[in-house]
Amino acid sequence: MAKRGYNRDTIRGGAAEWDVSRPFSSYLKLLGRLIVHPLRFFELLPRVPDPRAPALFLVFSGILAGVVWLFADGIYPALLALVLPLPLSIVLAAPYHVASWGGRFGYAVTWRVLAYPFAFLWPLTAVPVVRWIAGAYAGVLLLAIGLSVVREITFGRAFVSCLVVGGLLLFAAGAALAG
Repeated sequence: MAKRGYNRDTIRGGAAEWDVSRPFSSYLKLLGRLIVHPLRFFELLPRVPDPRAPALFLVFSGILAGVVWLFADGIYPALLALVLPLPLSIVLAAPYHVASWGGRFGYAVTWRVLAYPFAFLWPLTAVPVVRWIAGAYAGVLLLAIGLSVVREITFGRAFVSCLVVGGLLLFAAGAALAG
């Protein structure tokens, strides 16, 4: 622990936080940690409602997604990919928070759990087949691990709730793209 009086729930600037001073290397480091060892990633994620690091991380991810969408599909999807990650993550955290009802921490911490997998998923949405696989992986498995570790609920409950919420979201996205 860093200082006296801090514990695992209140420590700021944990190893799972994005470092603004080194955006690209920190992005790759967090991506590797999230993919290789998601349990460790969420164990180190600070349980404080401070929105700065995840919000900046979502903005950075939106910039990367905007560049990817610019080359994949043009200027208008790129502009949407640039501005949507932060507000969309705030909206998407609501059903995951409701589904993990009774957990230890509030909505802001649930949003932190969603912010990092969502930010890594966002640039991958430009790749047609990868978007569905990555969406299912991030929206069901990674978030189930994150909710069970951070909100301190059982993994089975977190997995079923993420499966239901993720399935509904993927169905809605598929219907919106088809129609």
